[in-house]
Amino acid sequence: MKRTGTFSFLRTYSVLVYFFLYFPLLVVFLYSLNASRSTVRFEGLTLAWYSRLFHNPALLEALFNSLKVSAVAVSFAVVVGTTGALFLNRVEFKGKALFRSLSMLPIILPGIIVGLSLLVFFINLRLQLSLWTVMLGHMTFTTPVVMFQVLARLQRLSRNLENAAMDLGAKPHQAFLYVTLPMIKRAIVGGALLAFTMSFDEIIITFFLIGTTNTLPVYLYGMLRFGLSPEVYAISTIVLGFSLLLILFMARYTGTGEEIYGKR
Repeated sequence: MKRTGTFSFLRTYSVLVYFFLYFPLLVVFLYSLNASRSTVRFEGLTLAWYSRLFHNPALLEALFNSLKVSAVAVSFAVVVGTTGALFLNRVEFKGKALFRSLSMLPIILPGIIVGLSLLVFFINLRLQLSLWTVMLGHMTFTTPVVMFQVLARLQRLSRNLENAAMDLGAKPHQAFLYVTLPMIKRAIVGGALLAFTMSFDEIIITFFLIGTTNTLPVYLYGMLRFGLSPEVYAISTIVLGFSLLLILFMARYTGTGEEIYGKR
């Protein structure tokens, strides 16, 4: 009886936690369909606000800027992060633990600290703030995300697989391409999707480095300064749906190890 009561309590507690987390998102979605401009009363369903979004040149430009920044930052992160993971997994050197800890700082530190530090750094280099400085800023936290995702997967693999391939005549780069890379590809894709989600939604670092252009989160922040409206709810719903889709893909490609050893 005690065990049943504990299970019932945990189930109720879990439902309340999920309700607390997701009910505000449901409210945003419902008010994006509100036929009235009022954010107080609900007067029916409409898709007009979504239609108006796609006739807003400034918003579409901000969306394109966000996609461009995220694509460039994540492309860099995949190459450098995967290389860094291979380096940390295979090379032993003095201060390796300290290096790993320092590599995590862009993720651990508050965004306002990272953004302010990068702003001072770019000003001292006399770089004009633009989308390029935003891309450089996003590279600082997307690269560690990919690196530690791939590193975690590499640490579960045995080097004997590559050694066996080289014993059979494969060169080191061939052993990597045909043995190691297929086994870590899900970690690379999962890390890239997670990094893309973080980059696409990032606002604090972007706000410090953006210059005169806008990304979508910065544009939304500007809209909110003039008050809530169904248009804000509509674009927020689209961003939310896009982020959830990326997270689902990330969860799918992170895998559980079956892609390494095969299903039994």
